[in-house]
Amino acid sequence: KPTSDFKSAGYIEGLGGFAMIDPAVFIDTDGKVYIYFGGGGHCAAVKLKDDMTEADGPVQSMTNLDDFHEATWVFKRNGIYYLTYADNNPRFNRMQYATGPTPFGPWTSKGVYLDTTDCDTTHGSVVEYKGQWYQFYHNCSISGRGNLRSMCVDKLEFDADGNILKIVQTKTGVPSVGPEPEPNPNEVKYGAAAAK
Repeated sequence: KPTSDFKSAGYIEGLGGFAMIDPAVFIDTDGKVYIYFGGGGHCAAVKLKDDMTEADGPVQSMTNLDDFHEATWVFKRNGIYYLTYADNNPRFNRMQYATGPTPFGPWTSKGVYLDTTDCDTTHGSVVEYKGQWYQFYHNCSISGRGNLRSMCVDKLEFDADGNILKIVQTKTGVPSVGPEPEPNPNEVKYGAAAAK
């Protein structure tokens, strides 16, 4: 199940030695799997075996990332690999990105594509759905507290050369791309209780 009954599979031997935070798994179009992680200015990645619990080769440093801090996310579009991450902008992270020809780079930094939100951190992920790309990220607009974050989603757009255009942050998010799902009775019950 995607929401419960998880069992520990142990840990991946050979990973470690520095800030191993914010891991992200990327599955390439050829089915090969990679895990990215890092913090404190150091980003690393390793290819995984089919069981996804063992490294398939050495851990490699991801270099040429301008002002890397943490929160790596990797995706592929039109044969280009994109590595996104939070930078070290004072007090409030921004999201920057780099592109490369392989899952390990070499990376070329491309700059900021998501400016600061009202939260001290700005982590995110990118997905494609029905031909449109989306950026998920967070802010603290509802709570006003950096440790009580709200999920946000806005469109991610590209120019003709594949560069990410600066994201326009909205308060409403993106429009629906289908019919509204039937309410889950448990969500309604607990959502109403939580709102009181």
